[in-house]
Amino acid sequence: MAEKLVMATSAVEAAGLKNSESAFLAGGTEDNRLNSSVDAANLISIGRIPELDGISKDGECIRIGAMSTFQEILDNKLVPEYLKDACRFMGSRTKRNMATIGGNIALRRTDSYLYPTLLASHAMLDLMDAKGNVSKKCVCCYLKDYEELKDNLIVAVSVPKEAKVASKRYANTVQSHAVLTVSAGIADGKLRVGVAAKDTALKGLCDVATALQEKDLSDADILKLIEADKDLCFKQDIFGSPEYKRYLLAVTIADLARKVKGGAK
Repeated sequence: MAEKLVMATSAVEAAGLKNSESAFLAGGTEDNRLNSSVDAANLISIGRIPELDGISKDGECIRIGAMSTFQEILDNKLVPEYLKDACRFMGSRTKRNMATIGGNIALRRTDSYLYPTLLASHAMLDLMDAKGNVSKKCVCCYLKDYEELKDNLIVAVSVPKEAKVASKRYANTVQSHAVLTVSAGIADGKLRVGVAAKDTALKGLCDVATALQEKDLSDADILKLIEADKDLCFKQDIFGSPEYKRYLLAVTIADLARKVKGGAK
């Protein structure tokens, strides 16, 4: 349980305060809930930092401030529809008014609403280190290098306006956490696939995407690639057997890839 709350007034101040014993407090949907995954002695509130707000055009991308809520993203005309589709996966409007895009990225939940779409669209992050230096990293790199980047402050997220992304979410109800969320997308001429599999993996499926870029694959071909991925070690639970989950992932990827490649609507 947090013992101290610091109200940061600038991004530089917030980034400078971050250490292994602290956590950023954004919308609070995770930090303040019962049995939260956040375990920090100190919380750094970033809710009053103007430079983390706002949604604007930035060349061929849309730049979204890290403190933008799901509802603000849905209400903004600049935001691509594919990202709004991912925000709609959060069924509660109350939560959408609180939850922020930066906070959801930082949490890296394996039942994430947004990660598959951000991976599939090759979204980029503006990250600020303790000295106030800002660097750009793709979402995939952020996941891979998280131990190195975890104390950086997410300042903004940039998504390409013209990316083509299709997503699918599997959950018992709209309010339930998803057992599987999958996205396939084409940005800059490259096909990418992202997956959030609850209690299993949160990643881009590079081998599957590369194979699909080169040629059309059958469900069985995709299933073989999934079975070879050591990170996709599904477990038996109330949502089904490992075999069923791998099959579901394979057929979903095949369907979404066809959609973004223009083979289906």
